[in-house]
Amino acid sequence: MVDFTSSKHILLVDDNLDNLKVLSEILQAYGWRTLMATDGESAIEQAEYAKPHLIVLDVMMPGIDGFETCRRLKANPITANIPVIFMTALMDTNSITHAFDLGAVDYITKPFQNQEVLARIKTHFSLYMLQMELEKLVAEKTHEVVKAK
Repeated sequence: MVDFTSSKHILLVDDNLDNLKVLSEILQAYGWRTLMATDGESAIEQAEYAKPHLIVLDVMMPGIDGFETCRRLKANPITANIPVIFMTALMDTNSITHAFDLGAVDYITKPFQNQEVLARIKTHFSLYMLQMELEKLVAEKTHEVVKAK
């Protein structure tokens, strides 16, 4: 069973400080560590430095928007595998499909329901941790096979 809260951290990205505070408080109440950024550039810097287990990303921000931020994160080998969940007020189909085309794992519209956000975060975090575990096992087995030759 994957432990959802043992020193796990999430990067929250939104230019609205109230949104960041509310979401951070919700997650911290369930034992999550949160990092926060108010724009795309600082989000990319924090993701490269801290390597969070998950990124929750708004679309409409000053400077580079969430879509461009996601594109840059997915193009960077250091951050490419970090799951990105968009959380935004944009509800049109084009925005939603664009987010998935850029590599997002989920899309939540504002206003959000606390329990839904927690459920989605737990699901994607679990999948991410299982993927990391599987990649580690494959690397170990590959090393064993190469060593045995």
